Amino acid sequence: MAKKRKKAKNDEMSIMDAVDNLSGMAELDVAVEKEGEARGVKANLHKLKDLKAEEKEETLSAVKGTFKTVHKYLQHVYTKDKEQLKDRDMQRGIKAIMVLADEAADKLDKCTTLFKHTYKEGKVSEIKEYKDLKTYFKKNILKRFEEVLASEAKWEEEWAVEDEKIDIERQGLKDLEMVKRDKEYELFYIRHDDGKPFFNRNLLRHIKLVSDFDEIIMGFEGEDPLLRVNILLDHEAQSIAEEIRDSAKKEIGDFYADAIHHKEVPIVGTVLKMTMSLMLACNPQNLLENTMGKVCTRYLKDFHKFLREVLSSPDYERLINHSIEETDQLTRALINLIHAFSFAFFTHSGKKQEMLDYLNDLIKRAWDGALPARAKEMTTDNLMSEIFDIHDSVTEMLKKFPSGPLFKILDIFQERNEKEGFDPINQGNPPYYLYTFSSSAFDASCLKMPCPTFHTHINKASVLEEFKGFLRHFETKKELKKHLHFNLQDRTSWEEHARCEALEKLQNKAEFSKQLVLVTLPKKNDFYFQADAYLKVDRSEDFLKLVEEQVKSGEECGFFFSKHIDEKILLAYVKKIIPIIHTHFFKKKVKLPRKERLDFIEIFYLLLELKILEMVQPDTFTFSCKDGVDVGATSSAAFFSLLKALGNNGKWNLEEQDQLLWILCGPALTVRERLVDYQRFSRMASALSILSAYLTRDHDKILKVLQPLFSAKLFQQIKGEF
Repeated sequence: MAKKRKKAKNDEMSIMDAVDNLSGMAELDVAVEKEGEARGVKANLHKLKDLKAEEKEETLSAVKGTFKTVHKYLQHVYTKDKEQLKDRDMQRGIKAIMVLADEAADKLDKCTTLFKHTYKEGKVSEIKEYKDLKTYFKKNILKRFEEVLASEAKWEEEWAVEDEKIDIERQGLKDLEMVKRDKEYELFYIRHDDGKPFFNRNLLRHIKLVSDFDEIIMGFEGEDPLLRVNILLDHEAQSIAEEIRDSAKKEIGDFYADAIHHKEVPIVGTVLKMTMSLMLACNPQNLLENTMGKVCTRYLKDFHKFLREVLSSPDYERLINHSIEETDQLTRALINLIHAFSFAFFTHSGKKQEMLDYLNDLIKRAWDGALPARAKEMTTDNLMSEIFDIHDSVTEMLKKFPSGPLFKILDIFQERNEKEGFDPINQGNPPYYLYTFSSSAFDASCLKMPCPTFHTHINKASVLEEFKGFLRHFETKKELKKHLHFNLQDRTSWEEHARCEALEKLQNKAEFSKQLVLVTLPKKNDFYFQADAYLKVDRSEDFLKLVEEQVKSGEECGFFFSKHIDEKILLAYVKKIIPIIHTHFFKKKVKLPRKERLDFIEIFYLLLELKILEMVQPDTFTFSCKDGVDVGATSSAAFFSLLKALGNNGKWNLEEQDQLLWILCGPALTVRERLVDYQRFSRMASALSILSAYLTRDHDKILKVLQPLFSAKLFQQIKGEF
């Protein structure tokens, strides 16, 4: 991080939390349909009538604390930052906060009984904290605005003209809830199709404003545990560079044998620079703790920059347009090295153990210096329960420091020129190897991979050249055949359609159609969340038909299946696996409440993925979402857990427990400086609890039912290996 971040001295509510609360209160009449739509005060207010008296008191205290924090914020601006009050943008921002506060108060009166009958204050407008806030705003802030604008008449005229701008500011404040929860942050990088950014500087100003204020009023002190991440990432970069170098050792040797005599050729010169950057990244003397100069992280970034530059160059395009037999020895060596580098860039392992040690240190710190007692062997259900506890304790501990995701958003704007467009692999989120699927039938490596695209405008995205280089390496190496890409984005959504379309176009290109097998399984649409039209469909008969119909409808419902996959075989499998899941995991229930339908869909996806994996028998596969941080991470972890459940043991040893925790939390921790999204993890854990419970109890019986739907060898020695 660019700035020192410190621990909070006390438990005062931050202005970020206060604005978040106001936003939730102001939208109380909006139904909560989808998972994770509301948490905290907003969620409690929605279910107020069902809360216990103690919980109602806590909710009331949070509401009062919200108004009190906004009051403190206004006092700070008035007394400490008087010059800012002359700024028209600041004036609009403050006015927008007050409009949001009034809106929140109005909704509280209309939509809850929090201040009626039970509490003596009566209406929200009568409680002391809200009255004090309104009084201070009118007597001090508005008065200062009037002084700045010289006359009351001019001031009123100005505000009348700017009502629309204030409304934009108010919406910007509501968007802070999304920022704070780190939802759809990719839109900060992407522009509308007319070239305008999705989020303007107004929202940035509010983020900066409230984060600066939080640091002042909360008095952060002590070292932020996330500061250590930069050192670990530098160690990781050095380890990655060594792996890439060792993986391409033969190709490097072949290239250097001739390249040293042809430095004047532009593409040869660039590849030499790329190789030199890699060697410098390998050197431990360039680690952060050993030098004041350029470090391994930066040298590896240079390597990636040169790799992308070469792959995008006209010279490279000309070279690959000739068959390998037509080229000379230097050209063959150069092309083979570029593709070997691309492949190694996507398949390296990194320095997992050091990262795991760091994660355990975080857990230890959250648990007051002692790691939770852990069994040498643990069931999936118990492991999920432990991860829930870890998630809660570490997240609570991190709340005592400035928000990691918030700083990430600020970094986007500070480095806007460098980071134009959503390009996760180039923005500190590299792909890497996770684990191996293994059976008597075949082996395949599972990779963690963000969507390998560059997304500039909402309707414009292109596949990264280094991903194409990765796929071309399959053509070079006879032992490599296919890469299976599970794309977990929703191709029917406006946010994700362009990225999905770019991958589909690549799949349809003759050059890549043999080695790339693309499957899109949406994990963001209404059916997946059982929202809107699907919310009340609880009759099992109707629901099971819908599950089958979704897959049959294909692209219309957000699914996409490569031509490599035999549609008749797949649909026949879908028709058979749905009643098997209903019978063996849901006891043929006539009705399935929403939670069980969500579990059913999750289990169905897992068994569908297993069938597709068997049909394709790839060398590598990935569960890829926009960034691999939440949806991709939970899907990768869930599939590994399925393999454990299908194996005879089903128990997790200590090493496997650590590795699963890293698959889940590693990407979010290093990329977004938080843990994996709670709602995504909860849904995964719930489904795995059902899956593992029944497979443990009726293992042989269920495998006997599943076996006819798969090849004879698939379940022989099936396992996941780290």
